[in-house]
Amino acid sequence: MKFPSFGRLAGDEPRRSWRAIVDRLLADGGIAPGDYLKALAEGPGPARWAFALLVFFGAAQLIAGIIMFFAYNWRDLPDLAKIALPQAAMAVAFLIFAIAPGRSPLGAVAAIAATVMIGVSMGVVGQVYQLGADAWTLFAIWAGFALPLALVARSDALLAVAFLIASTAYFLYADENLRDRFAGEQAIPALYAALAFFVQLARDFLAAPIAGAQPRWQRWLFLVAALMPATSAGISEAMDEPSFANGWLGSVALLAISLATFVFYLLRPDRPARALALFATALWIGALGLRQIWRFDYDSAGAYSLGFIASALWVVALTAGLAVLLRAHPLRSAP
Repeated sequence: MKFPSFGRLAGDEPRRSWRAIVDRLLADGGIAPGDYLKALAEGPGPARWAFALLVFFGAAQLIAGIIMFFAYNWRDLPDLAKIALPQAAMAVAFLIFAIAPGRSPLGAVAAIAATVMIGVSMGVVGQVYQLGADAWTLFAIWAGFALPLALVARSDALLAVAFLIASTAYFLYADENLRDRFAGEQAIPALYAALAFFVQLARDFLAAPIAGAQPRWQRWLFLVAALMPATSAGISEAMDEPSFANGWLGSVALLAISLATFVFYLLRPDRPARALALFATALWIGALGLRQIWRFDYDSAGAYSLGFIASALWVVALTAGLAVLLRAHPLRSAP
């Protein structure tokens, strides 16, 4: 059911809450009683976020309850029950997803639950039969199931879950197979940051015309996933003695991703996305400056005091510059 926009419903009563408007529609027969909660979720402002959080935490509690049941009763369950129960839960979740209305909250919860049960089922089979597979293999296969399901469901939440599973697979694989191949330890997070940013650009600029524009929370999730490891790697390189003695890939990845984010989201205005890029860069510059201040050997209380004063002035100056940059550009985020 497609509900009218808030502005058209509000009419001459712009101060009325969305709940009051939906209540009026219900009383006048404008919506069916069964569509009441969905109508509330269609509204603007915090009501939409509150409903989304309610769905998310409801799914999390349902999944946590199933996992805790296994954890508590694991030793008492026969092997057949250990294998059958998560698969039965997965089958029920898929059934609910199949019969639920398209892109409904119930369908999204069922798809997420089914995705989680896929991983639980594979883990249980591996534990019961002691298959000895690498952990990254489990997560890679799990992501291989989760991604097509997210595309079929056209669910942004499920796509985020698939992305997190694939990210876990990458780090497990890299820790086991790539760490000895790179001279610097920061190459692994730098490579992940570049891959995560590529996923974000592909979702936002290539797939959006086909799959529909992504919600901004998903864009921010992908950007944080790219910027966090790059920032951590870059700061680690900047804090070396001397700076960048063990590599520079993390710093290059951070600066490249930050610059690209700032440019792309001037073209497609998103102020929080630009703020994330500026904040990550400011952290790196701040760490690099503090490392230069404290690279000298201070041999007296006065010298230490000057070091602390210089550090405080550096942080204040950097914060002031960041605030100016955040307020400087007139563009605002798209609604």
